[in-house]
Amino acid sequence: MNSNITLPGFEDDVMIKKTEERDGIYFIWIEMERKAHSCPKCGEMTDKIHDYRMQKVRHQPIFGRQTILFYRKRRYRCDHCGKRFYESNSITHSYQRESIDFKKAISIELIHGKSFKDTASRFHTSPTTVIRRFDEITSSMVKEVKELPKVIAIDEYKGDAGNEKYQLIIADPIKREPLDILLIEEKIHS
Repeated sequence: MNSNITLPGFEDDVMIKKTEERDGIYFIWIEMERKAHSCPKCGEMTDKIHDYRMQKVRHQPIFGRQTILFYRKRRYRCDHCGKRFYESNSITHSYQRESIDFKKAISIELIHGKSFKDTASRFHTSPTTVIRRFDEITSSMVKEVKELPKVIAIDEYKGDAGNEKYQLIIADPIKREPLDILLIEEKIHS
């Protein structure tokens, strides 16, 4: 691709091999520059390629279009110990189907988004994926409560978490901090 602009997420050593736009979806075929890698088992440097694998990766929207990457991923072979391993890359983490930039964009959007469903529709993904990303971000912020305060406040509210209609919040009214949020299973009486 001959262009004088750099697409978001492809600034480093990413080579764009082909692009295509079909039905409003932007498809990009990419690969990393070939370079020697250190073997994770023995530490020896190698540039021997064992094989390639095509990995389909969801990427952040580019030019307002849903974007799918086809990443031609190299697997190297260490001549010293025989270990086979994938190249290091700036596109995605191991065993992931979303790019690093896709996850960052969702994280930023979660701050400004109206709901999980709204954010999911803008990123052409499921609300479950957005909720999982939200849980990853907030897990470091949640503190485990060792002992309850002297005064607690309990209130229920209508929500949509965990496919349940109502949630229950337990809070410390003096410090004005939530302690826990519980899902209330709605039972239908006949």
